[in-house]
Amino acid sequence: MTRWVHNLPKFDLHVHLDGSMRLETVIELADALPEKRRFSPDLDLRKALTPPQRCTLEEYLRAFKITGAVLQSKAALERAAYELCEDAAQENVIYMEIRFAPLLHVQQGLSPSQVIESVLAGMRRAEADYAIKTALIVCGLKHEAPERSIETAELGAKYRDKGVIGFDLAGPENGFPPGLHHQAIEIARRSGLHITIHAGEGCCPAHIREAIDLGAERIGHGVYLYQDPETEKIVRERKILLEVCPTSNLQISGVMNSYSEHPFKRYLDEGIPVTINTDNRLMSQIDVTHELERMIDAFNLTHEQVKNILLNSANAAFTSEKTKEGLRVQVEQAFI
Repeated sequence: MTRWVHNLPKFDLHVHLDGSMRLETVIELADALPEKRRFSPDLDLRKALTPPQRCTLEEYLRAFKITGAVLQSKAALERAAYELCEDAAQENVIYMEIRFAPLLHVQQGLSPSQVIESVLAGMRRAEADYAIKTALIVCGLKHEAPERSIETAELGAKYRDKGVIGFDLAGPENGFPPGLHHQAIEIARRSGLHITIHAGEGCCPAHIREAIDLGAERIGHGVYLYQDPETEKIVRERKILLEVCPTSNLQISGVMNSYSEHPFKRYLDEGIPVTINTDNRLMSQIDVTHELERMIDAFNLTHEQVKNILLNSANAAFTSEKTKEGLRVQVEQAFI
């Protein structure tokens, strides 16, 4: 099956830049850090960058302190973006939306604009080298002050016509409802940015309803949606897309012990638009091909179901209708 799935035109609508670096790149950049910024020699970077197969969201997020520490220069940011696009293109991902929190990368003197421009430079370079289309989503962080997410939304708005297409809220979920950042979301919406919000990932089905009320067009993860029948009905009726990330969900959700227990199939059968994405290629040690294969195996998905899942991604992409049509054509042709 690997060759068949590998050859399919694929998508990744939910992938974090700082969670999807190459392990070797992180280690190389860490070794090159100045003495005062280096990690303790006792720290096993390989182990620290790959969280346990079962952990909390908070435990999972600890690994990002390492990747964040090495992504503090123009060169590192551009390289990480380029390599992520290159890796995706080599497994035939034809469209990818990369997300990251730009304000986490200004610790060594870069301006927020320089951070954005460095990432976009890497993406554009990869687009010139490979058959992949990309776009950028900026993330506010739920556990940070609302002023920080407002700054991020305003930054995203500044680059709306230069490669940034969306605004997201990410980070720890428990105790940090998305409504705390309603001003940032409204700024992003008014500027024309699309809205996707992490909700119902490791807890809190009520956060999904809150995200929808705030204007989310897509929901990041939505694992816990089935625990709130009223919200599940709204998602189904409004055709709000779920950005499912199977392995990441298995690692941190706390509600499943195998891929076959993922509520993904329930949502698929109910007619809720679902997509399959990676979330964090490094932390979960996966790619899109792996994630698709796991869902196909777990639920005996037919070719028609796989095609429809891929078309869901094309239809929900935060891009122009012209680009969407081109993506749909590539999917349809792969199943002729």
